[in-house]
Amino acid sequence: MSIDWQRAAAYVVAVDSQQRILLTQFSKAGHPRSGAWTLPGGGMEWGEQAHETALRELEEETGLSADIGTLLGAQSEWFDERTSQRGQRGLALRLIFEAINCAGELKTDFRDDDTTVGAAWFSIDAVQKLDRVEVVDFGLSLILTNNIVD
Repeated sequence: MSIDWQRAAAYVVAVDSQQRILLTQFSKAGHPRSGAWTLPGGGMEWGEQAHETALRELEEETGLSADIGTLLGAQSEWFDERTSQRGQRGLALRLIFEAINCAGELKTDFRDDDTTVGAAWFSIDAVQKLDRVEVVDFGLSLILTNNIVD
């Protein structure tokens, strides 16, 4: 069976000194998960290396800079015509990196045409109560497995 589209993306898991995880809120009209929280990240642009995408997306979505560390894991998600927003079969491949030494001021102003409408630090317990996408839980499992949080 063939697929109609593929999307490669890079995301970061950032944990601060208070053991909180950085998340961004996604908004896109008509998207079934609009309003949910996700890891900072997004699609790779032509010619980028995955770690460059992770850093660019972190800066664009949160205003923070960081050192992009270890590739913690990869997540793939298959879509059929019913589950894809595009109405076509496709594959999303998400590479998850650790972000170390986050610095800067957390972004609070977002443009009307941004798909990111919020950025915030959350305790692990608070994340469990959020409307969140699957990649957040995957990211949490990676930081727990790799002893990035206590």
